[in-house]
Amino acid sequence: MKGRDCAGIVLLMRTNSAACTLAFLSTLAFATSASADPKDPDRADADARDAPAKLSLFTAAGYLASSGAPGGGALSTGIRYAVGRHFALGFDLGYGVLATGSGVEDRWWFMPSMAVVVPVRVGERTASFDLGAGLGLGTSSGYASWSEYASHPFTADWEFQLEPAVRAHAIASLALSPSLAVFARAEAAALVLPHGAAATVTDSTWMLFSLGARFRLL
Repeated sequence: MKGRDCAGIVLLMRTNSAACTLAFLSTLAFATSASADPKDPDRADADARDAPAKLSLFTAAGYLASSGAPGGGALSTGIRYAVGRHFALGFDLGYGVLATGSGVEDRWWFMPSMAVVVPVRVGERTASFDLGAGLGLGTSSGYASWSEYASHPFTADWEFQLEPAVRAHAIASLALSPSLAVFARAEAAALVLPHGAAATVTDSTWMLFSLGARFRLL
């Protein structure tokens, strides 16, 4: 009888020990899971704030120059589509006027582009650097003077209309809020003209240094 009692006691002790071990392991697993994935609303808000805008609209204004020309100004606008955190596609159009040694010239461009993006932190704010290139269409026109340009801006003395154009650009941007970022942009572009075209470097190239704002759409 005593042997049966001892066996029962041993069995009960083993059962209780197994139950305690199972409860301990379950508690440890739950604590580990909670620690790895805390339900922190502040962190969720920060992640949402730092996420790059998927689709944004931008506008910019700046200094337009060409080789050997005093320069002028230009306006541009376009869209930017982020593909993940390190790549972006874009499309922009712009127009600018600049003075040259022989008169006045203007530039039009329609430019799809792509860029490698490097996201960084500047204090508590999100920033990024884009380095990219574009291939699109551009126009270069020339006028004898400012008065001629003002009197008939769409009737140039000479022009290269909707020629293939290539461009390289670099952008540094800083997010001021989840829906607004400001940026500085530098770009250099050139028309790809047919062999033998009577155009100087001044007539077929341009550089643009601009400041702008980008507005989040998605």
